[in-house]
Parts: sequence; C-alpha cells; structure tokens
Amino acid sequence: MPSPTNGPRQAPEAPAAPTAAVVVDGLTTGYDGGAAIEEISFVAARGDMVGLIGPNGSGKSTLIRALLGLLPAWTGRVRVLGREPERARATVGYMPQAEHVDWTFPITAQEVVAMGLYRPRLGRDLVRLFMGGRSPKVSAAMERTGTADLASEQIRELSAGQQRRVLLARTLVKDPDVFLLDEPTAGLDVSVEEDMLQLFAELAAAGKTLIVATHDLACVYRRYSSALCINRRLLAFGPPSSVLTENVLTEAFGRHVLVFQIGEQMYATEPHVDHATHET
Repeated sequence: MPSPTNGPRQAPEAPAAPTAAVVVDGLTTGYDGGAAIEEISFVAARGDMVGLIGPNGSGKSTLIRALLGLLPAWTGRVRVLGREPERARATVGYMPQAEHVDWTFPITAQEVVAMGLYRPRLGRDLVRLFMGGRSPKVSAAMERTGTADLASEQIRELSAGQQRRVLLARTLVKDPDVFLLDEPTAGLDVSVEEDMLQLFAELAAAGKTLIVATHDLACVYRRYSSALCINRRLLAFGPPSSVLTENVLTEAFGRHVLVFQIGEQMYATEPHVDHATHET
C-alpha cells in the first residue's frame, strides 16, 4: 500500500503524481452562499486509506459531496482519477450515513445492492435486476460483505449492522476505484466494525482508494495509511502519527477532545465514541 509523504498543513504540489487518485487543491464550497469548507488541499494516492476526521459540523460530509460532484467548487479544483468529479462517478462508490437512509422503504436487501448498478441510461437493466436480482455482481458483492443469506429480507427488518453491510455491498457492487464512505462504522458492534475494516484493508491493498469519514480516532491511528483532519479548513494531512497529535486535535476539537499522556503514550478521546488513539 502506498504510504503518504505529506506532512501536516502541506498542500499538494502541482502537477499531481501519476499515482494520485484524488486531488483537491484550494477547494472552497458550501450551501446558499455560505462556505462550509474553505481552502482544502490534499492528494490521496491509489491504494491510500484516508481517515477523514473532525468535529460535527466541520465539513466532512460537505467534502464528500464535493468529491462526488454534487457540490460545485466555488474556488479551487477537484479531480478524481484525473477527471472532474461528475465525470468520474462511474468509478466512485458512495456510502451515505445510515441516518440519511429511509429504512422503512419496502425493498429487499438484494434490491438495495442492485441499485448500485443503476445508470440513468440503463433503465431496462434496473428493471431486470429488480425483477430477478440475479446479477453475478450483486451476488458477489453480497457474498463479500456477508449478506448473501439476507438477499430476500426486507431492509427494514434487518439489524443496524446488517443494514450497514448491505449498504457497503451496494457501494462495492460496481467495483469502483474510489470509495467515499460517510461514517460507515458509526455505532456498530466491534465484530461488525472489524469485518468492515478488514474489507477496507483488502480493497486498499488491491489499489482502491478509500476516504472514510469517522469519529474513531484510535482506528484511524491503527488501521489507516493517512489522516485528514479538517474543521472547515485543513488542519493537517499525512500519516496518522503526524496528524493525531495533541496540538492538531486540540485545534480541531477544542475542549471537545480529551488529550492526555501516560508515560511515552499519548491518548486522545473524542466524546462521540468510546475509543482512544495513541502515538509513540
């Protein structure tokens, strides 16, 4: 897996290296004339697993929307696999926050996964999938996420962990090169979270690029190749050991993060989760 070389507060150099999957350079965007993020710059390489961290309201979901091409860049530029985000969507997989999904909609798990193959000009294929749902891609994605035995179950009847794995299968089904995952493991049992993280690692090892919004600072330190810390602006980007420091976390979370040291170990706990992170 490529290792990031950027240190905290370093902007990407132009032109980006050939291995760059996502390039964000001076991005400012927002809603209704109000900027939600300003002057964000970073480069994520192919095979990079980026933990996107920051307090609630810091702009993590806004950044993901910009990478999807759902929000235009007011200033700066965004490139995904060398293209403008809206032109790269066929190679991008997106997993929204669970609370943004209508779990009461009458649809089976298999049909949810099949929706990941939808293209505006392939309406007939979508109908075929919903009527039969026998696409090998759907079956493969459900097998890989451990949801194959849930195919005929109504999505509303599944547990939170099962629902989250079905959403991940929907993201995986079209075999994207870039994954944008918005708090995919929030509130999950440790075993379910571990299964997801193992799959993320396998995808990164295969050259996929993952940008994962998360509150789990300890997990970012232990399992991710890069950390991207924002609070409306870029605070730090680089190896987790360089980003998850007392100074950066205090700047990001203020009094909302507890930073303390025991011996040579430094710990930081963000109150949204019962996890800690350390650096040596």
